[in-house]
Amino acid sequence: MRFQQLRSASLIFLGAILPLHSMGQTLSFKECVQTTLDRNPEMEVSAYRLEQAQQALNQSNAHRMPQITLSATASNSNTALNVFGMKLQQRQATFDDFGTGEFTGPGSLDTKPKNLNEPGSHNDFNTRLEVLIPVWNGGRVSGYQEQARAMIDAAQHGDVAVQQYLTFNVYQAYEGVHTAKSFVNVARQAVKAAKAYVDTTDNLVKQGVLVKSELLSAKVHLSQSLTSLEKAQAQEMIAKDNLRTLMNFDVDKELYVGKRMDIKLPAKSLAELISMATMVNPELEAARDEVRSARSEVDAHQADNYPSFNLMARGDTHDEGLGFDSTSYTVAGVFSWKLTDFGVTSSKVDQARAQVNEKQAALKAKENMTRLEVLKSWRMLRVAQKQVAANKLAVEQAEEAQRLVMKRYKGGMATITEVLASQAQLDKTRADLVQSEFETNIQKAKLRLATGTMSLDQL
Repeated sequence: MRFQQLRSASLIFLGAILPLHSMGQTLSFKECVQTTLDRNPEMEVSAYRLEQAQQALNQSNAHRMPQITLSATASNSNTALNVFGMKLQQRQATFDDFGTGEFTGPGSLDTKPKNLNEPGSHNDFNTRLEVLIPVWNGGRVSGYQEQARAMIDAAQHGDVAVQQYLTFNVYQAYEGVHTAKSFVNVARQAVKAAKAYVDTTDNLVKQGVLVKSELLSAKVHLSQSLTSLEKAQAQEMIAKDNLRTLMNFDVDKELYVGKRMDIKLPAKSLAELISMATMVNPELEAARDEVRSARSEVDAHQADNYPSFNLMARGDTHDEGLGFDSTSYTVAGVFSWKLTDFGVTSSKVDQARAQVNEKQAALKAKENMTRLEVLKSWRMLRVAQKQVAANKLAVEQAEEAQRLVMKRYKGGMATITEVLASQAQLDKTRADLVQSEFETNIQKAKLRLATGTMSLDQL
């Protein structure tokens, strides 16, 4: 009776799942990758990095353009020098401003003219338009421009690296869903076999060939198999959750994956793979661009050791009120050379050179790690491929062994313990085959990622 309840419950459970497939959305691997690249926030982060680098180049380019400044200043003062200057700039100065009215002859030379020393307050409204044209700055702008270009290249390579890393993660999650489905199929086969054992044992007990304890053992095994199936189905849902998270999908939205994606290696030999990894890997390319950027920063700081020359043109208007009455202009060439700053510039240059050395060391370490990743994935792939072949053979042998044990069991020549032990071995070999196939595919994907070829147009 308990077996019939379990069987009915399992059929209802499986029957309730199957119709959902028609209600959900089925996405191919390519569609999953495209959705991830469109919606994953990591791509936004990468885009903003690229935008920052582009704006840095725009800023550097702008330093080569003239600087145009418009200013307006309103002032009031009763300081004698300021007042006289204001009147002079407004072209309002008169002889009387010098106190000529108080001059009565040679005997008044010691007189302090009140109009000159105590002129009273005066207003000035100054409007100025100034143009500063950079001519030569020791190579500072060129250094910052090259630094910005290098950072743009680094950001672009970094963007490619993010795309490939997300593609790898999608493949791993996508493959994880297929692997989880395979484990579910293994568990369903185990449940099917367990139900058959219960039916067979029940018939043998009724025939008096076996005792009821054998039937109890078979029912316990069925219950355990159903629990294992539920666990496998939970793992499948978790695998889908991982894929949904990468694609920034609604967690409540049902998702089904298309056919499995078969990945080929980009090269046949280990030497070719290592060469590709060190030459094409976008992360390494980005690191090399960062070294180039740091070198350009050294050049920009060294520009402070050289002279600079700029042109300046300025136009002014001065009026006692809000107006533009008196106009004037100034044109100048400005040459400057900082003879010493007591080590400020040399310290900046040394600091920038230390950053270059740091980035070069980091690049070397990253190259070594990339080479190690290729070696490790290559060797693990070789083992996994051999394991797949061995596991396929083991499954065939376990299926044959189980067939023979079951035949003996039906003839009353074997116990349920032998049957269940043989079935457990069969379940294990099937699960091992699923795991080894997953490991093989993931190692291929890791080699693709390390060699910079983990993108849709290269797969």
